Amino acid sequence: MIEEIRGESIGEVFKKEIFNILDLKNTYAYKDTEDTSPVPFYYKSKELWVPNYISSVAAEGGIVSTAEEAMIFLKAFFNGTFFPKEEVESLKKWNLILPPPSLFYYGIGIEKLFIPRIISTFKPITEIIGFWGQTGSFAWYNPDTNLYFTGTTNQINGAGHSAVMKGILKIIKAAL
Repeated sequence: MIEEIRGESIGEVFKKEIFNILDLKNTYAYKDTEDTSPVPFYYKSKELWVPNYISSVAAEGGIVSTAEEAMIFLKAFFNGTFFPKEEVESLKKWNLILPPPSLFYYGIGIEKLFIPRIISTFKPITEIIGFWGQTGSFAWYNPDTNLYFTGTTNQINGAGHSAVMKGILKIIKAAL
């Protein structure tokens, strides 16, 4: 719809409306299948390179970025750069797509990690919101502590997700 209305590719719209505004010089919608600059990602020890797939999913995650620039975007998203901060609440229409151990809920454009109460019994962690990327990348925010987390595991097998979640929970618990 965006491409039809704007008469531009989704990558061009992202660049004008998000990447340029935030001065993200190393972030772009992947479209050139000859572009080998993104760091490879893996399934266990097998390197995967699927440029045709990545170039076809710009609207849902075919974005190349750095952890630093993902952090800039994450902070801008939750701090009112693109819409009033209060509007984030309207995105929290949580749906558990898969039962645990999937460990996250889907909202409108954001995800929420599933945090069993047993993880933080005395000082509950109310929410960790953001997203998992398709190639092991992540960008999460914890409103309780005002902590932000970005990076990548370069794994698509789930093991990286588990390691990241354990690390995030440990840091948040120490900050509470």
